[in-house]
Amino acid sequence: MNIILYSLFILLVFCGQEQGTFLQESSTTPQENKLYTIKLKETHTIVSAKQMYDFLTTKQTYFRQQTPIDIQEIEFGDYVPKPQQNIEKKQADLKLHNFKNTQFTGPITVGDQEFQVIFDTGSANFWIDSIKCKNEGCKQHTQYKPSFRSKHLGYALNVQFGTGDLNGEVNSDVVKLGEIEIEDQNIAEIVEENGAVFQNSGFDGIVGLAYPSMAAYNLNPLFDNVMKQKKLQSNQFSFYMSNKVNSYESQLTFGGYDVTKLDGPVHYHPVIDKYYWMIKAENILVNGQDQGFCPKGCKVVADTGTSLITGPYDDLMKLLDLTNINDNCSNLKELPTLTFKIDGINYDLEAKDYIMELKDDGTEIPLSNEVSASAFIEGSAKQCIGAFMPLDIPDPQGPAWILGDIFLTKYLSIYDRDVNMVGFGKAKH
Repeated sequence: MNIILYSLFILLVFCGQEQGTFLQESSTTPQENKLYTIKLKETHTIVSAKQMYDFLTTKQTYFRQQTPIDIQEIEFGDYVPKPQQNIEKKQADLKLHNFKNTQFTGPITVGDQEFQVIFDTGSANFWIDSIKCKNEGCKQHTQYKPSFRSKHLGYALNVQFGTGDLNGEVNSDVVKLGEIEIEDQNIAEIVEENGAVFQNSGFDGIVGLAYPSMAAYNLNPLFDNVMKQKKLQSNQFSFYMSNKVNSYESQLTFGGYDVTKLDGPVHYHPVIDKYYWMIKAENILVNGQDQGFCPKGCKVVADTGTSLITGPYDDLMKLLDLTNINDNCSNLKELPTLTFKIDGINYDLEAKDYIMELKDDGTEIPLSNEVSASAFIEGSAKQCIGAFMPLDIPDPQGPAWILGDIFLTKYLSIYDRDVNMVGFGKAKH
């Protein structure tokens, strides 16, 4: 059993594709209000899951300056903000794209430009590459240019994470999710970057959808401004993550959820800490047996920005020993079912849900989607790994387990700010 191989680094691989039309109105609604859904597009390159998680959440530290950045010190080149035309609001159905079940990115318009971003329930800031940034990493992406409706706030922001740091400036501009227009949205413009996370990734930014207590300067995250400006009748959003690799069937829905994507009832669980979308699990079972992971209950976080299942280091190592995954997947039929028991509801993950194939180029593909179990059992030379990673989230939010995209692909997830609850329902694939 190679613990290091399948537990420490799962690679996120992004390959660029031409984007199709993403504005459609959903006709199926569980409520009376309309739903708005974002289609995702692939991005390009390789970043480790640990690097990505460190950047998005646990290693972010904000250094607030008393004096805002002087806008005159920033070079804009020959760019001049253009007036934005008034466009009649339309209904929008914005869908997501799935790239190898490792990352889900989609379009968002800032000012008069469109960007591909990660929609992340595990963070709260809105980061985007800026035209002010002269580093090579920034130049590899679409760089934000302030529009005619932008406003200079000038809050300085420095973020340190595991493999580097970013220097940014928080300003505001108009943002569109399809044709849902949000005015005066706070945006952290990246003006300098050191490290590989952005340089080696194809997405242009990250849109945090967690609670405002996580945001720098206590500025409103995007969805909080959606609520403040009363853009939706129901202050919910939901993720359906298709298990079809490279498809455009995944979607982020604003205003509710799409019942046609469900294969069973939805169960709701109260948020216990309005920072992450954190709920409490009664237990984590292995083949139905209590292994002592949650003697007083476990904190678990629904996090669309993390690909894997993560847990506290000691507990995760114990889980890997209990699963005992052979590198060649020869014991696939003997692997246990993992169960997250939350408010009396059992959320099961079978081996096909948490095993991935390690390909020669270092990428991982979900076992259930592109390779057959029989291919491993019959002696294939391919390797398989568990989609787990040890990660110690510090106090006061930690210790906690992360339910990443491996879990959220099997279970459609609903995030309800009206009642501060997270809902899960088995997804229809």
